[in-house]
Amino acid sequence: MEFLQWNDKRMGLGIKLIDDQHKELLKIMNKLSTSINENSQKRNVLEIVEELVDYANYHFTTEEKIFDKLDYEETEIHKKEHAIFVEKFIKIKNKLSDNELYLKKSAIEIADDIFKYIINWFLDHISGSDRRYIELFKKKGIK
Repeated sequence: MEFLQWNDKRMGLGIKLIDDQHKELLKIMNKLSTSINENSQKRNVLEIVEELVDYANYHFTTEEKIFDKLDYEETEIHKKEHAIFVEKFIKIKNKLSDNELYLKKSAIEIADDIFKYIINWFLDHISGSDRRYIELFKKKGIK
């Protein structure tokens, strides 16, 4: 069962390309939730974090290319938010491998910490920063 289901009203931007990518990110987040419920090992959590970082980079690159093409006025602010997110997860990935504090934590504790952060970030980012570019994208024919 998915912990968090897609909600068009709360999460949808009405731009299919971006909404589809957000849905894929949500799927990966739900994998993390499943790993918590199934008492996964740290290796499994690390694999999900790697998948999340890879797909987030892909998604962020998609958005940022469109920003550059459309000369979006909040490009730098938005890119900074993306960079902070990726940096956070690269640090987590590194900690999972060799940080003494993380080595003492269970996979469940680690996954739960990550999951709480990512859900909050995801919902805040979509309902805040991403909503600010909707009008421009639609005006320029990005669907």
